[in-house]
Amino acid sequence: MPPMRKRPETGKPGETDDRVQLPPILGIRPGVYLSVLYGFVILGVLFFLCVFPGLSRPGCMVSFRSEPWGAAIRIDGIYRGAAPEELFIEQGPHTVELVLPGFETRRLELESPGRIFFSLFFPRRLEIRERLVTGEALSVIAAAAEDYAAWSFTGEATGAYQIPLSLSEGLYRGGSFLKSGERAEAAELIRAAARFTASQASLRDLSRAKFLLDNGGLAPSPLTLVRSAGDILSWLSSTPGAKTWLGEILPRETGTLVLNSAWVSPAEDSGPANPGAGAEGPLLTGAGGLLFRRLAPLDLYYCETTVDSGAWEEFLRARPEWAIENIAGLREQGLVTGDYLIPPAQGPETGPRTGVSWYGALAFCRWLGGELPPGFEGWEFRLPGEAEWEAAEGFLTDQAYSGAPEGLWEWCADPYAPFPFFPAGPGAVAAVSSPERVLRKKSMPRASLPPEFCSPFVGFRPFLVPRDGE
Repeated sequence: MPPMRKRPETGKPGETDDRVQLPPILGIRPGVYLSVLYGFVILGVLFFLCVFPGLSRPGCMVSFRSEPWGAAIRIDGIYRGAAPEELFIEQGPHTVELVLPGFETRRLELESPGRIFFSLFFPRRLEIRERLVTGEALSVIAAAAEDYAAWSFTGEATGAYQIPLSLSEGLYRGGSFLKSGERAEAAELIRAAARFTASQASLRDLSRAKFLLDNGGLAPSPLTLVRSAGDILSWLSSTPGAKTWLGEILPRETGTLVLNSAWVSPAEDSGPANPGAGAEGPLLTGAGGLLFRRLAPLDLYYCETTVDSGAWEEFLRARPEWAIENIAGLREQGLVTGDYLIPPAQGPETGPRTGVSWYGALAFCRWLGGELPPGFEGWEFRLPGEAEWEAAEGFLTDQAYSGAPEGLWEWCADPYAPFPFFPAGPGAVAAVSSPERVLRKKSMPRASLPPEFCSPFVGFRPFLVPRDGE
C-alpha cells in the first residue's frame, strides 16, 4: 500500500482550506462567463427601471392650478381630484374639465406626451393654470353662507372633525367678481350668516369673510384691515345682544372680559321690548271653530289656542291626502315622520292636535286661507313669525294635557337661527336659511326641529296677518 500524501497546510494551525472553484463551461473560464452574467443582470435592472415604465405606461405628470382654487378636475369625464393637484395622465389626447359650482366650466383639449427613457425618475411634466370666471358671484357667496349656516348645528370643532371655512372661501371665490352694486347685498349675506355664528371656529370664518369682502376677495391691506375692524366694532356696539353673544363664544377668560366691559350699555344690550303688551282687540271666529283675537299694535290676529283635533278633522275632510292612511306617501315625500298624528290624550274634539309636522301645519294654514272671513281680502292665515309669536306670548293660552302637562311647543314660520337678533335684510335671511324650524313655548328657551319631524309635545296655532306688500 503506497504511503498517504498529506494535504498541504496553507492556513493557521487547526484551519482547513474550503475554497470552491467553479468549473469552466464550454471551455470558458468562470471569470469570463460570470462577468457576462452580471452584465445581463445589471442591464435587466436598468431596463426595468429606466425603459420599461416608459413603454408600459407612457404619459406625463400634469400639475393643475385653478384660480379660485378647489376646482374639480375631470379627465375624460372622470373625477380625478381637486386643484391644486398633480396627476399622471396617460399618453394621448384627453378632454380636461375644471368644474367649480357657480363658475363657468373650463374645458381643454390636452395632448399628453410621453417619455421612454428615465420616465420613472424624470417624467415629463406639464402645468395647467386656469382662471375661472363667474357671472353669479352673489350665488356663489349665498351657497357658501348656506353651508356655513348648516355647520352651525355641529357645535365647536373637535379632534374628530373640523369645521370648514365655508363662508370665507365663498368670499375668496366670488369676492373679486362682485359688481359695485352687489357688494351691499354680499354684506347683507354676511350679516345673515352672523345669525348662525355659534362657535369660535365659525367666528373666525365670519371675521375672515368680512375682511375678504372689504378687499375684493384678496388678502387685506393694512388700510382695509383697520377699516374692516372698525366696521365690525361699530356693528357689534350697536346690536342688542352682541355683548352676551361674544361672551358665550369667546374663550372663558376673554369672554369674561367682554361681559364685564362697558363698551355696550345695559340699555342697548337688554333686547327689544314686547310691543304687544297689554293691547288686545276683538275676537274673530274662523273655520274649524277657532277663535282669533286681534293684537292691535302689530295689526294681526292670533289664535287663542293651538289647533285642536276637531279643527284638524275638518281640515282632513277637505284635504284627505293628509289623513293617517296616507302616511306612507307623506313619508316618501319627506313631509312627515313615523310619529305623524299621534292620538291626542283628551279625545277627538277636546285635545290639542299634536304629532303634526311643520309641513302639515303649513298645509292647514293654507286651507284656512280659503275660508277667510268677510272683509279680510288681502289677508292670509299662516304660522307666526318668531317676533310675532313673542309679541303675542303674554296672551297665548297654554295647551296642556296629560301627555304634556306643562304645555306644548309650537311651530313658528321662521327657519331657526341660533342668534336671530342680528339684523339682516329679509332676502338675505331667506337665502341663508336653516334645515330646522323654530319652536317656541311660553317661559322656555328657544328650540328647533326639522320641518318633517312629528312630536307628541308639539302643536301649532295660526295667525291672521296682512299679506306681504298688502
